[in-house]
Amino acid sequence: IDPEASNLLMEIAELIFLAGHVPNICHVYSETRHNTLMQCLCLLGVQSEHAAATAEDGCSMQLDSHKVKLWIQGLKIFVGTILPEERCACAHIFGCNSMVEQDCFTRATTRCTQQLLAVGNAIAHAKERDYEKVPLILEMYEELATLQPSLQDLLFGDAKDVISQEASTLLGKLGEAALGLLLDFLSLQLNHDLDEKTALDGSILSLTQFVMGFTKVLSEYNGSLNIILPLEEEDAEDSKKRTSVAPWELYVLRLLSHLHLRIVEKSEFYKDERLRYIFLMNNAMYVLEHSHSSVLGISLRDNQTHEKLVLLVEEYATAYLRATWFPALFHLKGTREVFILGKGKDMMKEVKDVKEGFKNFNSAFEEISRVQTTWKVPNPQLRQHLRIIILNQVVPAYSTSVGRYSYVIHNNSVSK
Repeated sequence: IDPEASNLLMEIAELIFLAGHVPNICHVYSETRHNTLMQCLCLLGVQSEHAAATAEDGCSMQLDSHKVKLWIQGLKIFVGTILPEERCACAHIFGCNSMVEQDCFTRATTRCTQQLLAVGNAIAHAKERDYEKVPLILEMYEELATLQPSLQDLLFGDAKDVISQEASTLLGKLGEAALGLLLDFLSLQLNHDLDEKTALDGSILSLTQFVMGFTKVLSEYNGSLNIILPLEEEDAEDSKKRTSVAPWELYVLRLLSHLHLRIVEKSEFYKDERLRYIFLMNNAMYVLEHSHSSVLGISLRDNQTHEKLVLLVEEYATAYLRATWFPALFHLKGTREVFILGKGKDMMKEVKDVKEGFKNFNSAFEEISRVQTTWKVPNPQLRQHLRIIILNQVVPAYSTSVGRYSYVIHNNSVSK
């Protein structure tokens, strides 16, 4: 309300009070301001037809990201700016009569506030199962929880009790909506094809990337999630171990456990055992990297999950090394069992065995190089780690064999 107009309204109100027409001015003012505030909600994008449609036919509106963001913005502006300004205006215009001031403010704002909460309620009942929109529901939950005390302080009398109850009910429904989606997400039975295709190069599964990205976003709401998520029922011994673990942390641990099982399941699609270990190693390293670099890092280290992931990466790296390079090095091992002393046929046989061992190693080395050139290890630290463990295994074994049979190698050209 324009300040000059507000001053004029105050003078008019005082005259009407003296004339004994208090009920009339309360009715006219509250209806006029109610219509204005409803227009404000429309300008903010909080459309009343969403809530009306839900109430009429029992169908839930779709969880539209844009509408949710508009509702959150509308809630902030309406509770943080519009209602306080409306209360100041009523105090200025009707300050000479506190009862009229409270009555006019209540009549002007109650239905608008209920309309705002009704639209939020329609969003909370959305049936759409889009896990990527869980953060939006959590943001609605946090904003409403933050603004609820201010909303209660602004209201008066019976309207205060009614609005407070409706706000608390909406808060509970938003929590239930988020909880339902989060519990469904634990099964990782997603509606899209994130894990339908397994990478041919052993790279990171799309499902792994989505789950870790989703979890990192959710970690920003860990305070609210600790309220929404239930405490898990566990046996007495296990309960003692996890007394200090918050519900959100328990949820993450369960989610990572389910993700690991899905990754192992997907690894069975690889016929090449070596590539399967590359795939498992890449995905375990991705989980380790992203859980360590986000807010999750603290909780995971506290629960020794960080160390378990490190050991898992090492386990897969060792298994890859055994599956890939041990068979190749076995050919060199065969040469170490030959000791050249004799002459004639015995010496010729020993030389032939040495030559055959080196040729087989060279063939195996070429096959490994040719096939594994197309495989990927995206993490630079993991690539460097693999190089080191390969060098530590292959180079010493090859050098030892070359040194032991250097005479045969130089004179018979068995190695390149």
